[in-house]
Amino acid sequence: MNIGIILALIATALLVAALPRVRGTTLLSPWCWLVTAIWAIAVVHLIPDEGLSATGRHWHKAIQYSAHSLIFCPFMSLLGARRPQNRMWEMVVITLWFILVLPALEAVIVRPGQNYDTQGIRAWFMMILIFVSSMNIILGRFWICGILIGCAQFALVNAHLPSWLQFQSTAMVPWGLGFAIAALIAMFTLRKPDRSKMRVEDQVWLDYRDMFGGMWALRIRERINVTAKMNDWDLRLEWDGFTAADGTPLPDILPTETQRTLHLNFWNLMRKFVNQSWIDQRLKS
Repeated sequence: MNIGIILALIATALLVAALPRVRGTTLLSPWCWLVTAIWAIAVVHLIPDEGLSATGRHWHKAIQYSAHSLIFCPFMSLLGARRPQNRMWEMVVITLWFILVLPALEAVIVRPGQNYDTQGIRAWFMMILIFVSSMNIILGRFWICGILIGCAQFALVNAHLPSWLQFQSTAMVPWGLGFAIAALIAMFTLRKPDRSKMRVEDQVWLDYRDMFGGMWALRIRERINVTAKMNDWDLRLEWDGFTAADGTPLPDILPTETQRTLHLNFWNLMRKFVNQSWIDQRLKS
């Protein structure tokens, strides 16, 4: 069996095992994009290019490049995983993918027989996408997964990055799929810290930060802190949880009105990403 198909089957098994974790959240779209990208990459490399005409080879390369570019879509989808805009955001993801593959489409449709060029702005744009995708994960608990995802993306689109970053190797695709699988394995094997003695608000916050990445966490943290400052609450949301405004630990029992208003604002923000049962599960733990 082809090594790409074997790797795709392993990755799919891991993603199916992770599916219960994403049910009830806005992470279902990134999950679907990831499955699509992995299988698209694996399948296009089953098509041999031997015996093809010059035009056929150009189509073959264009299709492979289009499949490889899908690896950016799951992580771009994650950056728009906020209700109610998350559904419309998928059109932005599709548009981004279309922009990336436009040179290949032009080469096979408008200028058949000519090689397409992804150097210049597009090559650097892909480097930015790799950086943004990996950093969003690196900022959370799964930082090692972020590094592996960055390596996977780098390997899969290596032939289209700036020329001084390219490796002349035919094994880059298996390496890319291998790094993606390693990231999924790391996600399952990294031990979750014991948070049972933390405040329930901190447990919800840290689980959310781990699932949705650093960029959304920074945004939620900003929103809570702006609201706290406007309402003169003696609390702030820091990277590891809630503290008093001066950075000291919060008292075990907050003033009733402060706690009520905090929960109202905090839960409302969380429900833009997760359903109520996801929150309730953590409140009962």
